Amino acid sequence: MPKTVGIITEYNPFHLGHKYQIDKLKELGFDNIAVCMSGSCVQRGEFAMFSKFERAKMAINCGVNLVCELPYPYSCFSAENFAKNGVHILKNLGVDAISFGSESADISVLLPISEYLLSNEYNDKLKKYLSDNIPFATAREKAILDKFSLNSSIISASNDILALEYIKECIRLKWDVEFIPIKRKGAKYNDLTPKNGMASASYIRKCANEYRFDNAVSFIPDNIQKNFINRLEQGDYFAPDQSFDKAVIFTLKKLSASDFEKIPDCNKELSHAFSNNVSDCSTIEQLIDSLPTKQYTRARLKRIILFAFLGYNQNLPNLVPFIRVLAMDKNGEYILKNAKNVSEIPISHSYRILKEINDDCKNIINAESLATDSQSLFFRYSGENRTDYTTKLYKK
Repeated sequence: MPKTVGIITEYNPFHLGHKYQIDKLKELGFDNIAVCMSGSCVQRGEFAMFSKFERAKMAINCGVNLVCELPYPYSCFSAENFAKNGVHILKNLGVDAISFGSESADISVLLPISEYLLSNEYNDKLKKYLSDNIPFATAREKAILDKFSLNSSIISASNDILALEYIKECIRLKWDVEFIPIKRKGAKYNDLTPKNGMASASYIRKCANEYRFDNAVSFIPDNIQKNFINRLEQGDYFAPDQSFDKAVIFTLKKLSASDFEKIPDCNKELSHAFSNNVSDCSTIEQLIDSLPTKQYTRARLKRIILFAFLGYNQNLPNLVPFIRVLAMDKNGEYILKNAKNVSEIPISHSYRILKEINDDCKNIINAESLATDSQSLFFRYSGENRTDYTTKLYKK
């Protein structure tokens, strides 16, 4: 029986590093690759560069077989809850393995750390460090290094942070799945300088926003370069500018401290800081710079800002209660056929069908659809509305 490997990703945008992972997995004998991809918003608290439909199409044309959506707000949660929902979707797709990019790519190191993160010993040490008013990321690192003698980069690098959360969630679920770490090549996650012929997604987005399209496209796989450059030339991509900043700041100025406190990861200190400081700000950067960034990461602050801008429903379930298909090829149809025999949640490409299941599905779909329309509104040249209902399933 053909083996299926799953990936949790954003493809923001799909670049040579992603193609390298796909090619490596094919070399390892995985006939089918299923992807759980963030929808219109990504985990760093931003809209994705391209629409989810274009990103899914690019992935299929680069060797992925099935792309399913991780909708807002789940795509914007912290690493732990982002990972929980990604693993939840892959488990219901019935994959045999999970692959992830990794700075260390050493499962013999990642596995015991993941097991430790589920222990009472770790929780006690974490609470101790947090009680000393240490930022969460630093407290987490200290609690791990108290137990393991290793290079701190293994637990602070962006890909490995998520890798640990993926593995931890699989252990928690007692899901006997194979882990396939692929060592990251070239530029690091947030590097703004290419290295060894590869660039980070951050660098590619920066080039696009600065109209350096030739620089951006040189780090995109050959077979999707034409589509990539067309999207840029047509202004069919999210480009944060003054109009976006003004819309966000205007929305946030209407919120009280108690409104902010209802947002995930926004505690009392932060909620009052947001409420007090936003009145003196006219850009998102000004607002972030006015906040206690030494104790809280910029990614966390940006997630809070995006939640505040788009709205957040506190009554949503902890896990996505459906799987929405964005794109597939013939092998993807095979994955989907098998998934429907094992999945405990409904699977469909149609939001119209999924909305009818229950109120939870309807509320999540409404949230993601609003995010999609908002993303499109702030494309370089405004895009179409209601694409969640008008875009056909891409089949290769």
